[in-house]
Amino acid sequence: MTKSRIMVYGSYAVGMTMGCDRFPIAGQTVPGSNFQQFHGGKGSNQAIAAARLGGNVSFISCVGEDALGDAAMQLFHDEKLDARIKKSKKNATDVGFVMVESTGENRIIINFSASMEVGKADIDALSQELSESKILLMQMEADIETMTYAAKKARENGVMVIFNPAPYRKMPKELIENVDVITPNESEAKEMLGIASDEKVEAKELGKQLQGLGIPHVVITLGSDGALLCSGGDIQLIGVKDKVKAVDTTGAGDTFAGALAVAISEGKTYQQAVEFANQAASISVTRNGVIEGIPYRTELVE
Repeated sequence: MTKSRIMVYGSYAVGMTMGCDRFPIAGQTVPGSNFQQFHGGKGSNQAIAAARLGGNVSFISCVGEDALGDAAMQLFHDEKLDARIKKSKKNATDVGFVMVESTGENRIIINFSASMEVGKADIDALSQELSESKILLMQMEADIETMTYAAKKARENGVMVIFNPAPYRKMPKELIENVDVITPNESEAKEMLGIASDEKVEAKELGKQLQGLGIPHVVITLGSDGALLCSGGDIQLIGVKDKVKAVDTTGAGDTFAGALAVAISEGKTYQQAVEFANQAASISVTRNGVIEGIPYRTELVE
């Protein structure tokens, strides 16, 4: 039987946003407006994207024994995810607070709490499921040591590791060595290589240098310009076929990563997989919201 399962390991978090005319200073209270609460977390977003786009998806994470955790479990049920979720008795479900000033500036505080409880023992408990998967998809909203351990275990079992290095943190050498496909944007690629953010370096050069770290396949996302694929000795820019008017780009990267994993799990070439991911991401930016923006397979033209 051909392996097709995509195992996603990462975070679930609730985003809470509120607008204000100006940010409060220390000790001050200011009026707010337009409070919104929404599902988030890069792991959850990517797992849902992969599931909506036709993938056979299992999702590994941890939430708190609280109302937000209950809402997460309902979401996973509604999205038909095989949710392998721990319930924490000591830590709350991850939460991010976002204040948005009338100028458009924002200030964000994120509490990565319950999701950091997933450890090596949890990966071992799912060793059979992991070995029967085709792809392990991860991001950086999880415990670094556990991600490194999971990547190594995946490699040992012939499972492809796709890694989205966002939001970027320093990656251990052992983790980099066990990644098959990496999907940074240009900023994250520079951070991985220790290049200053304001230094002008062509995406092609970034791709070459990332491959020089031992990563076989590099996909650098370029927003409305599509993505640069560096695979083997070939480097090619794969543009977005149909230009769209972007309304909200939040979550486009997560949609891209989930879509890429689905296409590769179905045996598409890397070029075809990037084209598929470009199309999914371009649909997502035409809508407000992250989960609301993720398209279904029926919306994509093969």
